[in-house]
Amino acid sequence: MTIVEFSDEIKVRVTPKRMFKALVTDSHKILPKIIPHIFKSIDILEGEGGVAGCVRQINFPDGSPFSHMKDKLEAVDTENLVVKIVLFEGPGLGEKMEKFHSEQKFVDSSDGGCIIKLKNHHHLKAGHTSISEEEFKAAKEHGLTFFTATEAYLVAHPDVCA
Repeated sequence: MTIVEFSDEIKVRVTPKRMFKALVTDSHKILPKIIPHIFKSIDILEGEGGVAGCVRQINFPDGSPFSHMKDKLEAVDTENLVVKIVLFEGPGLGEKMEKFHSEQKFVDSSDGGCIIKLKNHHHLKAGHTSISEEEFKAAKEHGLTFFTATEAYLVAHPDVCA
């Protein structure tokens, strides 16, 4: 199995704790409410929402590129604001990918916002050895839409995830 690594940083105007709460610990309750155009619902299939071991089914609204995906929170460090997630099922994996591991670290940007540091590992199915530039670009744009929509909502509603 080939593993393709990708790292990125996304700067947002929201504190690390608020972004972590919205995107990780309370995501199953918060995200479908604040960005329903991206998330229809997040169902907890195993464990408790927002903690390590939690298995979720993320459902997307009609007209989205994908209907759903399943992931597992492998590690949730609320003190250091780090989460490790594995996406293991759903049409978003496409023809090439077996699973997708992501580590996200939320760090203070010293201007009231934060930087989300991403380390992603794409585990490709047998017979596949690379991901095209177009596929990376599409995945990055989709992720950026999600982060910026969350940021915009939290900026407009300072009481949410406070």
